[in-house]
Amino acid sequence: MKKQLLSSITAVILFLMPTVNFGQAPNLGAASGFAYFTSAGAFNVTGASTIVTGDVGNYVGAFSGFPPGILLGAKHLGDPLTFQASSDLAGAWGQLSALTCGLVLGTPMTSQILTPNVYCILSAGVLNGDVTLDGQNNPGSIFIFKIGGAFATDYNSHIFLINQASACNVYWQIDGDFALHGVSVFRGTVIASGAIHLTETAALYGRGLSTAGAIDLTNNTVTLCSTLPNPPGTIPTMSEWGLIIFGVLLLGVGTVYILRRRQTSYNL
Repeated sequence: MKKQLLSSITAVILFLMPTVNFGQAPNLGAASGFAYFTSAGAFNVTGASTIVTGDVGNYVGAFSGFPPGILLGAKHLGDPLTFQASSDLAGAWGQLSALTCGLVLGTPMTSQILTPNVYCILSAGVLNGDVTLDGQNNPGSIFIFKIGGAFATDYNSHIFLINQASACNVYWQIDGDFALHGVSVFRGTVIASGAIHLTETAALYGRGLSTAGAIDLTNNTVTLCSTLPNPPGTIPTMSEWGLIIFGVLLLGVGTVYILRRRQTSYNL
């Protein structure tokens, strides 16, 4: 009976424990509130139908936009926040650079389902078609893509998220320019070392951040990931540490119960 109780408690704890996540998201610091930001480069918006949700700005460079376009956030140009964002973005780049590749991908990326990992493309890359990121029902799952050159999407290419994958937990380190072409939908935080260019009607759900490059928007929709609703089917859950503490407490209660039962048996 005692062994059965202990086994049951252990099973419950293992069930409640969160999925271990080995991905390490970079610390964006002050850059995290920007939908679009460049440390050093011009910022240009073309087209009245551009809609950006989140802050935008640059630390060094000319700025033209809003108007035209609609900004649901604030502009920061060469102020203390952009100075700090520039520093924090450089730190995030270093953190991503230090990560070891879990799997090397070929290019172009097309028609595949990927699970949480650190992925590398060792040269310039292309997204051609639809790539699905499967969070495996873990809302904290991390996807990191390290691209060893410029990266672009072909026309009408998409990044899809399923099973509680979140755009806030997807990171693209691009060692060069990033070009998102028309009717394409991209998800995640782009950290590029070159220019970021969105052509007509392309959409980004996440962030577009550059350490040194211009940003161009042309009738695009850009939404900061933290303002997006939860994926369908997501319900509020306890934090990972909350689950761990709850599991330890449950194990402690079970252990005390078994010891007291054993002491009662001895007294009889």
